[in-house]
Amino acid sequence: MSEAGACVDGRLADELAAILEPKLQDALNHPTRREILRVLRASEQPISVAGVLGKLPPLKRGEVSYHLQVLQRCGAVVGEGTRPAPGGRDSLYRSAVADDPKVRAALRATEREDRKRREAAKKGGSSGLLTMFRVPRPERTISLSNLLGRKTDPGK
Repeated sequence: MSEAGACVDGRLADELAAILEPKLQDALNHPTRREILRVLRASEQPISVAGVLGKLPPLKRGEVSYHLQVLQRCGAVVGEGTRPAPGGRDSLYRSAVADDPKVRAALRATEREDRKRREAAKKGGSSGLLTMFRVPRPERTISLSNLLGRKTDPGK
């Protein structure tokens, strides 16, 4: 774990997660969602997916849309209508937790690590989206036959 408040894989440190409501733990447990909340908080007006994209390269439109949906389901972001855009309409979003002191503390504690992660992704050409889906390797492997008490023949 990093000393800044985020684990190596980008999730919130246990101490930070403990101060948040469970639904907000889910919302803030990903560095991209925290970055999006920072962008929304800094904006004086509701912002579209395209507006977030302009502030957070190298993300893709689908990634930002997905994370905004997660944030909306958790109640951290609310929709603020739509506006005309080339090819249709853009949905607008604003932070519903911008003034929550616990959320602000978590965003402050993780900001440095999240920005480092994004800068590294920019240089490497990867968004880092899949880092949250890696399964940790087990410390040791347990054979099913050993659990069942069966003897195995190493020659087979």
